[in-house]
Amino acid sequence: MRTTAIILCLLIILAPFGGCLGFGVDSKESENESLRINHIQVLGTHNSYHLKPFGPTIRAYDYSHETLDIQAGQFGVRQFELDVWWDVRGQLYVYHNQYDSRTTCSTFEECLNVLLTWSNNNQNHVPFFIWIEPKEWLRSSTDSNALVELQDMLGKIELEIGQFWPNEKTITPDEVKGEHDTLREAITTSGWPLLEDSRGKAMFILLADDEMRDAYLTTYPGLNGSLMFTMNEEASDTASFYSDTDPIGMGSEITRLVQEGYIVRSRADNAEDGEADNNDTARRDAAFAVGAHSISTDYPSKVDGIDYWVEVPNGPVACNPISAPPGCTSERVESLVSEIIS
Repeated sequence: MRTTAIILCLLIILAPFGGCLGFGVDSKESENESLRINHIQVLGTHNSYHLKPFGPTIRAYDYSHETLDIQAGQFGVRQFELDVWWDVRGQLYVYHNQYDSRTTCSTFEECLNVLLTWSNNNQNHVPFFIWIEPKEWLRSSTDSNALVELQDMLGKIELEIGQFWPNEKTITPDEVKGEHDTLREAITTSGWPLLEDSRGKAMFILLADDEMRDAYLTTYPGLNGSLMFTMNEEASDTASFYSDTDPIGMGSEITRLVQEGYIVRSRADNAEDGEADNNDTARRDAAFAVGAHSISTDYPSKVDGIDYWVEVPNGPVACNPISAPPGCTSERVESLVSEIIS
């Protein structure tokens, strides 16, 4: 009787450590646990379309990216950022600003088509995170949304996503929300869609806050019927994506958001901040360690004369160190080795 009591006491004491000690958890069940969209960690690019200007330029503009399909195929990039400008001819153009306008894909349609062609040829890829930042000269200098609203830029962006990216390859807020009352409730209870059901698709995120985001939510209350997610304050019913570019100072906050089920984008560097010039990897390493899902960089590959560049640990597409289940492996996340190194 005494022996039995001792054994029971030991089991109670050791139960919390069962996973670490290898008992209490079915290892096969752990290996087969379903992976979800928020269980991954991927490489992203800042101003993904960007080419440095001809001639002398300021440091902030002095970097160039390969075309979007080469980024996806050779470097494993799965998060892209597109700055979108309205034009009087009625088309949406992609470039940084009037002084820094060189780009690998001049229109929003062209950029989407480049990514879509690669996606159709590599349909087992994890979903793209495509962040879209509406730009307008008056807003850039005064924070006024008057012309943006007059131009109906948000409506045009929504229209062109629907025109140039197939519905069956788009993961929408409605799909993630499912039967839940709000997007936030769905993410923090049921979780994101399964990775296997999401391959070959894309998620579009509006890279805007305050009045611009509010205008979009006025058109799509609760993001019902929308094609884009928004980056939100946590109290919002539409909270789903976050962008925090300071993984050192805000590392614990990023980790908390990741643990609670939200998807977080962060930055490894900024050309004008000197990380690349000084081969300073602190910000880069922190972004991966705190569990950001996509880490954006100006340097996704080696550049002549610069020792600094960014790659995903255990990547090019890997398990998230904070949110992924124990049975996650890079091979389970994505196996497109031949396309990535070709």
